[in-house]
Amino acid sequence: MSLEWQFGGWLRQVPPGVAWAILGLTATAGLGLIVFLYRRTLRKLSPGARIALAALRVALLLAVCLVLANPSRVLRPRSTGKNERRLAVIVDRSGSMDSVDNRNETRLQNAVKTWKLHEEEAGKAFDDVDYYRFATKLEKVGTMDDAKNGPAGPETQLWAALHNVMGDSPAAIVCLTDGLDTSGKDASTVIGEAQTRGIPLYFVAARNRSRPANLLSIRDMKTPSKVLRLTKFNPSAIVEISTSQDRDVPMEMWSGGQKLAATALHARAGWNVLPWSPQVTAGEPGAMPLEFRLGAGAEQETAATTMQVVDHTTVRILYYQGALQWGYRFLRGALETDPSFDLTSILNPALGVTITAPAGTTMADLPDTAEGLKPFQIVILAHVLADQLTARQQEALVDYAKGGGGVLFIAPDSDATQRFAGTPLEAMLPIVFEPHTADAGDAFEARMRAAFYASMADAGGQGADTEENNPTLVPFQVPPGATGVLKGDQPTPMFSNYARVLSAKPGAQILAVHPTEHTADNTPRILMARQQFGAGFTVAMATDLLWRWKMSLPSDSKDPEIFWQQLMLSLVPAPPEGLRIVKSSSTAATNRAASLLVQGAPAEQPPQIEAIAPDGRRQELVATSSSNDWQSNFTPDAEGRWQINASDTAGDTASVSIPVEAVARTAENSNAPPDVDGLQAIAEATGGSLIGSDPVFQTESRTPVAGVELKNAEPAWNQSWLLGVLLGLYVVELVARRVFRLL
Repeated sequence: MSLEWQFGGWLRQVPPGVAWAILGLTATAGLGLIVFLYRRTLRKLSPGARIALAALRVALLLAVCLVLANPSRVLRPRSTGKNERRLAVIVDRSGSMDSVDNRNETRLQNAVKTWKLHEEEAGKAFDDVDYYRFATKLEKVGTMDDAKNGPAGPETQLWAALHNVMGDSPAAIVCLTDGLDTSGKDASTVIGEAQTRGIPLYFVAARNRSRPANLLSIRDMKTPSKVLRLTKFNPSAIVEISTSQDRDVPMEMWSGGQKLAATALHARAGWNVLPWSPQVTAGEPGAMPLEFRLGAGAEQETAATTMQVVDHTTVRILYYQGALQWGYRFLRGALETDPSFDLTSILNPALGVTITAPAGTTMADLPDTAEGLKPFQIVILAHVLADQLTARQQEALVDYAKGGGGVLFIAPDSDATQRFAGTPLEAMLPIVFEPHTADAGDAFEARMRAAFYASMADAGGQGADTEENNPTLVPFQVPPGATGVLKGDQPTPMFSNYARVLSAKPGAQILAVHPTEHTADNTPRILMARQQFGAGFTVAMATDLLWRWKMSLPSDSKDPEIFWQQLMLSLVPAPPEGLRIVKSSSTAATNRAASLLVQGAPAEQPPQIEAIAPDGRRQELVATSSSNDWQSNFTPDAEGRWQINASDTAGDTASVSIPVEAVARTAENSNAPPDVDGLQAIAEATGGSLIGSDPVFQTESRTPVAGVELKNAEPAWNQSWLLGVLLGLYVVELVARRVFRLL
């Protein structure tokens, strides 16, 4: 940005020197004329009055000359012959970059040495080069020396650093790193963002000959505190694996002497943070021990806990049906086979039919406050019409779900779902309804009621069906990668009618789709979706109540019961997590305090914690309250594998093994080899490359257009205050002339 005199009108066509000369002569002539005119006036004036009037006229003349000179603020491109691009160079300054090999060379020094070969090349290809450094957070610095110097950080937030730099919209990014990221996240989000923004990523792999160390560690495990007998659940664990070469590490889950699940975790050379969440089945009521085992033989690490298996729990369900149909009695029958479910039914009073579930109570209508829905854990809305729910009832359902309740919406008719478009009910569901059209059928409600009245008139429940006598049953299809109710060996429901919805909302989990029907953009039609809404969950099911599926199966088949019961349980808020021990580092060091965190224990009474040395010695540890958890420290005095046990007042137990070495190992000091293959894959996916000794950046030439200068000029005089000053000077002079009776 610079200030230039660009002159206005015909003065712009002459050289600047000539323009200034013309303005100077004009100003001089005007000054002489003003002095001459005020030398003799119609009335006699004092010398002071003459000088004041002349000064006002001179000031006005000079201001007009200033405007004719046209001072302008000019913004020019930083360069006229280069690519107008900016390169961001970010340097990893975490502890792993200070790893020293037998040549006394660190990984950072190795990466900087490689980058120095390309600095001149990058300077020619880009207009500017910005430097950053990062460990736990990103920091912009002035030069490469500023980036590489200074203390190393304790953690590596590589993916977060790349994400933050892309927010500055550089033309390309070069990262000097060994590829370690200790956040537990993966690179998929960064790759997608770089592809969307069109920013190629280049990496300088920080290599050296430091000797890597193999390490296995179970960082954390999570299990529910209690589950229902014979139901499926998903305990999870996050493990850390450092390895000098690609390998498969066995991992198993045991309960007592029974192996429940097993897998092989593939670890690439370097540092790996991997999750595992098997699906297992609860046993009979009582305490159920669970143990994760990572690795085999002498290197095996373990983490264990116990959870409670209960015979049943009470799940109170409020069922609201807008139009009568035969699916209700089959759903009620499926839930009544398990005493855990307590069903209260509301059938629209306008239909003139009242049905009360044996285990439930009768309610006149759906409550219009969240407080009225609070006694129930789940609300089912089946075949509901838009005009049956008032605005207050819909708002109550929204508040109820936000507060932790579960809502299941079931509608098999597109005409009915379209009428909920734009309502508060749609806002909380995981799907977007198709918009309602004027010709969708104003007589829809009358048609539905007539059909259901006829169906209720037949006590057998089949002869009055208004559809074809033998409608085709279509199975649910589970989309690839979906998790939830429909997976593994769960039964596949079949339906005959379904509603066409527009799409799923961002973040919603699609549980089932139509096997053959697709939308206009060729995506499968959504049949069932689930999402978290506030503290609760909502599920939309765009099919009928699956009663024809039940009737098509043998009478002793339990598949519908399993489906409905598992679906109900997925809407109930998850129980608190069970007792577990979280380590602060992968290993501990002799004669140095190690920190432990015990989670899942009651807040009122501290858990009992003990450390067992490799030789069998036991040491009681003190637990202190830390937020909602309990913290404890222990100082091992011998190398080897220590066992930490914890128990709470409820009788739950947890344990974890901790290797103790001379120096505690973390991701930063484990000497895990650089993830060269991973960095190369990321670079190639974004249009970049792994930087070695060969040239990388190509200088794009640009031929300037003769006689044309690219710039943006904004007149500096074109301001309201300046124009006001000009007008003010003229007005003041006129007033003064009037005072002196010259007008």
